[in-house]
Amino acid sequence: MKRRDFVKITAGGVAAAAVAGNIPGVLNTPAFAASPISQINITITDALKEFHCFNGVPEQQDPNSTCYFWVYQMSVEFVANPGVFVDLPVNVPGPTIFATVGDRIPITVTNNLTQPHAFFIPNMVATGAIAPSASVNRTIIARTAGTFMYFDNQNTPVNRVMGLHGAFVVMPAAASGARWTPYAAGQVTPQVQQLFDDLGTANFWPGLAWEEEDAATLTPPFRQYVWITHQASQKLFAEVGSNPGIFPSADFVRAFRRDPFRRDSFTFAGTSRIPQHFTITGQQGHFCHNNPIITPMARVGEPVVVRVMNAGLMTQSMHLHANHFYIISVDRIVQGAPDGADPSLRGAGPIWIDTMTLNPFGSRGSAYDMVVPFMRPPDVPNTRGIGRGGAPDLGLPTATGGRTWPPFEEFNLHIPEGGTAQGQDPADPTGQTLIPVPLAIRMSPLCYPMHDHSEPTQTTQGGNYNTALISGQYFIGDRNVALPRFNIADDPGMPLLPPQTFPMDEDFAMMLGLDQDPQILAYGIDQARRTGIMEASKQSDPDLESQRDRPPFPPGFNDPAFP
Repeated sequence: MKRRDFVKITAGGVAAAAVAGNIPGVLNTPAFAASPISQINITITDALKEFHCFNGVPEQQDPNSTCYFWVYQMSVEFVANPGVFVDLPVNVPGPTIFATVGDRIPITVTNNLTQPHAFFIPNMVATGAIAPSASVNRTIIARTAGTFMYFDNQNTPVNRVMGLHGAFVVMPAAASGARWTPYAAGQVTPQVQQLFDDLGTANFWPGLAWEEEDAATLTPPFRQYVWITHQASQKLFAEVGSNPGIFPSADFVRAFRRDPFRRDSFTFAGTSRIPQHFTITGQQGHFCHNNPIITPMARVGEPVVVRVMNAGLMTQSMHLHANHFYIISVDRIVQGAPDGADPSLRGAGPIWIDTMTLNPFGSRGSAYDMVVPFMRPPDVPNTRGIGRGGAPDLGLPTATGGRTWPPFEEFNLHIPEGGTAQGQDPADPTGQTLIPVPLAIRMSPLCYPMHDHSEPTQTTQGGNYNTALISGQYFIGDRNVALPRFNIADDPGMPLLPPQTFPMDEDFAMMLGLDQDPQILAYGIDQARRTGIMEASKQSDPDLESQRDRPPFPPGFNDPAFP
């Protein structure tokens, strides 16, 4: 590790940033509506990233672990504010760059490391090898709509796996048919176009089309997410960073894939160089599963697109509960006949599956676009029976007098039962005065996981489940049933949740930005999802009581849920 002034990346850092202008449905908040970019400055440097995995035996492993990475550090100049560069959040992967077909994005790339590095998007930009301390100027040309990876193509795969990669998402400039799809008219197949034409209208998917928004419910248009899977080895990455020259690619791959698994493989004292950290868009465990930039959070009737790529060297088998997903492209080939059909899928696409095999970068099947329809979970019984989710049928009666949908019986559960403990009164500096502290968390909204069937990626090589690769989908409401307006935290003094929104815990509402009055919020269910430059988690009202703001517990009180 050559540089002493490492970039510091916290465990919960925001990983996405939309930086191009005139994208349908992106950057259309008032602050950025008229602000296309004129320049991106990219610095290739190194960083220490903090992970919280709470894994293994405490005396063997520090839960506040750090891993060495190489990173793309970016700053952006907006046309509306020439000469002023805005620093984007630093993470692995690098910021997601959004563009529209035809965009030309000037970039300056500077290499601050001691080996040659590069910035590369196939058929769109190539810097070639950049010597240490050198800079090059290039222009990214967004030629084709779809999901692409930018990465360092020098010393493959070392530089890319060490962290030098990110997503480049190109939106079409116009609708491909009756409805928008993620592709241009010349790319889309009849089957994919039909799917998007049906979203919001067909029997199983009543609600909104993909590009439709709703200011009343704070629902943004073009709902989309980026999942880049990655695997990191603290020992191997530190070894690469400490090497004064170019680390041999074959040795890197051999250590990454073939080092023997030992009893201490998942502890810092161990000797194995196999990966210990498995991330989606830079986050793992809680920090991924509860991040609205990464994990889809929407209502029944608000379909989303998820763009999935594997930047690493391991195969993942990603399984989504609640809804199957439609695979609409494989390796940037739009699925369906007559054009774009993938013979390996044994039929015209898009196919509807619950588990997707995501192969290592560069292999066949290492990149997918998929649609999560946000239909009612088919495991919820309704008047037509189990398995007929999506239609606005009545739920079946329950033994307690309610119905299976909406699941208010589940939403009204609070854990732990009782819900309070004794804590210190912050007004008493001596800490001797105790007051009741709320602990109970409402069991809402409705959460279904997406996890990997490759077990090492779920347990960080032998620790607790699930501290690693996990995402999912949260149902925050239903566009097709009548719902009353709920107050935040059941408190009449708090703002009302938007229409067609389920009751939810106040911390969750704050994370989504739903704790503000809709007239103040203007719209955008969470601007972090739309701009990516803002923090994903925010608390707009400093007086709003939250689990994060509870008084400290008295000495000796063991509260493992809130360390």
